[in-house]
Amino acid sequence: MSHSTAEAPELPLPPLARMGMGRSEIAFCVLGFGFLWFEIIHQLGSEWSLNPQYSYGWTAPFLAAILLWQRWPRRPVATAPEFPRLTIALLIVTALILFLARLVAVANPDWRLLDWIMALAVVAISLGGIYLAGGSSWLRHFAFPALFFLVAVPWPVQLEQLVVQHLMRADAAITIGLLNFIGTLSVQHGNVIELSTGQVGIDDACTGVRSLQATFMVALFLGAFYRITPSRRVLLVVAGGCLAFVCNIGRTFLLCQIAANDGIAAIERWHDPAGFTILGICLLALWGMSLWLQPKTAPPVALTKRRQSFRLRVFGWPLALFLWLCLTESVVALWYAPNWVAISQPWSVRWPATELDYQTQVVPAAAEELLRYNEGGAATWRSPDNRHWMLYSFHWLPGRTAALFVKNHRPDICLPASGLTMQKESGVHFVTLHGISLPIRAYRFDDHGWPLHIFYCYWDGRSSYENDTAAAAEDWTARGRIRAAWQGKRERGAQMFELAAWGHENDAEAKAALRRELEKIVQRG
Repeated sequence: MSHSTAEAPELPLPPLARMGMGRSEIAFCVLGFGFLWFEIIHQLGSEWSLNPQYSYGWTAPFLAAILLWQRWPRRPVATAPEFPRLTIALLIVTALILFLARLVAVANPDWRLLDWIMALAVVAISLGGIYLAGGSSWLRHFAFPALFFLVAVPWPVQLEQLVVQHLMRADAAITIGLLNFIGTLSVQHGNVIELSTGQVGIDDACTGVRSLQATFMVALFLGAFYRITPSRRVLLVVAGGCLAFVCNIGRTFLLCQIAANDGIAAIERWHDPAGFTILGICLLALWGMSLWLQPKTAPPVALTKRRQSFRLRVFGWPLALFLWLCLTESVVALWYAPNWVAISQPWSVRWPATELDYQTQVVPAAAEELLRYNEGGAATWRSPDNRHWMLYSFHWLPGRTAALFVKNHRPDICLPASGLTMQKESGVHFVTLHGISLPIRAYRFDDHGWPLHIFYCYWDGRSSYENDTAAAAEDWTARGRIRAAWQGKRERGAQMFELAAWGHENDAEAKAALRRELEKIVQRG
């Protein structure tokens, strides 16, 4: 009688054992890298919330997490990193860069260069941690979800303005061609389309970074989610950009046709429904294209072996990362603490309600949404010499809103887009009123044959001295921004006014009239 010894069935290992990590190691990984990603999301969150062009950014962390979750079951076998010491040295350097960027960002929360430095540092630290945990195979496998997050980082201002202005002008030109082709007479003035019923402006929220970047993000996500080949992913991204542009032309054409038939006021009723409809069509088309481009047969899945050749050593550096980030926030708080005192508002605007033909003006809803000011308004009047004036005045409480949007929507940027021709910019000169030196930028435009002078003043809330002309002037150079951080001056809000005067034939006459009007408008406190 023979006996056969049956091999005992192998019991499945718990998930933590399969990963080669203990509970404490998992906890410190979540703690360290969770804090790391919280830093960059907090840095970008205000722009995502306040700037309509980048509101899509809130979805980027969730989409990146989905891609990471999808790739985790298909992860390759972890191997020992080939260059652990070099990687650790690079991680230390990157952590120092992140510390310095975080320190400067408190004084300059709108500086997009810092956004990119911090985002790249966070991605680099994450990729370095992945490399130390699983070697080059893990780095290749998990690199895309981390790099994908970069699509939510705002573009540099110069690049953004270049792309947006060209897109808006191209949109207007093509739309006018289509309208005239079907018999709807229209004329282009910069980014403004003139119809028989009025003028339709094409703003950057309609044709700009928002639709283009959001479409790029969706195309990259779908390409990775459906595991499309790299060459086809490039095709998908290019197609997404073209779809966004074509759909925006369709939206502009539809709104202009509605305005031509039912009047300019009808646009407000159809603006958002048309936008959501066009966006839905664009995303559905992109999704259908990604389904068409995905491989017919699923690629082979690299199963993770149950027992790995070495134990993942991930206890020390996630804990060190967490402690370093805690130290960073502590140093930042102590650095800016001496200057964290209330600064009174040195001047304010007194609306000239007693002037001839004084009328308050409604600030367009799109401008209110974009600028997000705390106090402000607009008004027009006529001076005793029969010149027409218009004033826009806004005040921001401490936060990143003021510098973030005012600098991107100054007269030299916005007015040429509306069809006006800028003839001259005089730079900053100071007008002293009531002991306060106001930094004024003067512009001269041609308003369809009429001379138009624009006087623009931006006052940084950090200017604590009434005659501190250096602090009051706009100093948005890299040296000026670093100087503000070195002096421990955190962002404290701002004030801005823009005064427009029609009919003055020369600059000297306009500046003399400016002083007379400012004597009536500007008051202390």
